[in-house]
Amino acid sequence: MARSAWMAAAVCLALFACKPANVQQAEQKKDVDWLAGDGSAEAIAALGRLADTEPKALAALDARAATDVNASIAAWTAVTRNQPWGTTFLRSALADPNRAEIAASAFPRRDPRLVPFAADLEGAVVRLAAGHRGSVLAGVLASIGPSAHANVERRLIDPKTRGAMCNGVGLPEASGDAKSLLLAVPADARDNPACVDDIVEMANKEDVVLGWLATGAEPGLLGAVAKSALPCPRLATIWGKALAERPAEAQPALAVPLQNSTHRCASTLDPVLADLLEHAPASRAPIALGLDPYAGDLSDMKKTCDQLHRNYMNAENARVREKVSDAISHGCRFAH
Repeated sequence: MARSAWMAAAVCLALFACKPANVQQAEQKKDVDWLAGDGSAEAIAALGRLADTEPKALAALDARAATDVNASIAAWTAVTRNQPWGTTFLRSALADPNRAEIAASAFPRRDPRLVPFAADLEGAVVRLAAGHRGSVLAGVLASIGPSAHANVERRLIDPKTRGAMCNGVGLPEASGDAKSLLLAVPADARDNPACVDDIVEMANKEDVVLGWLATGAEPGLLGAVAKSALPCPRLATIWGKALAERPAEAQPALAVPLQNSTHRCASTLDPVLADLLEHAPASRAPIALGLDPYAGDLSDMKKTCDQLHRNYMNAENARVREKVSDAISHGCRFAH
């Protein structure tokens, strides 16, 4: 009885001695089962290193790919070591709608090593956009830069992926090329609330975007920007340029966007519009048509009202003259 107990204890001690005490020992022993059971980020990274030579370790990573971002991080680390399995693993993950977003979250942004994955990322955006997802993937794609120019452009043009792509373009890590592309595509390729949000954010930071909005943006976009949270001084900058520089045939389409702007930023726009009325004859008709005689806007636009009282509008058509008369008789009565 004592002998059998001693033997059992010896076996237990032997087994205990063989069991890894930590991740480092498990990696040294190539104990894939222990590392997979531990499941920590450190253990999964060790599995990634073992996967360079151990098929069982690669299988263990593959089994975790749908739920554990660390498996994809291990694969990306393999890419940085020029291990082919890393690229194969990540491409397989991007092709699987259940794994694609987790894989994308493991990618760095603005890394030249992303270029070979551009087509895979684009394909994943297409697959996930059907379920109103894909913004994480689009963000990685938008971060690549000129090498992914065509990929980003296709996703903006496609209405099914436009929202996801604009969400990606709006991320801080998006490349300048992707942001510039949003301004260069046809107007209907940015016809999405997420795209408008991107443009407003850019206009709040970049004067060149203000200039583009003033002279090149479609009237519908100007109207959306007018209703946005873009600060009034920057909105006034847009109108000072738009009303002065857009060709005469384009001016009538500015009336509604201008009215949206005066509803929100009347006092800031007042000196700008007054100056235009005095010095830019082509702007007079669209300004007159863009003012709401019965809203409260004109009560904060004394300089504009002063200019309306002059004889500038005698040369305009009957509709414009009637609009000016209504403005003087109603809203301008309360200007201060």
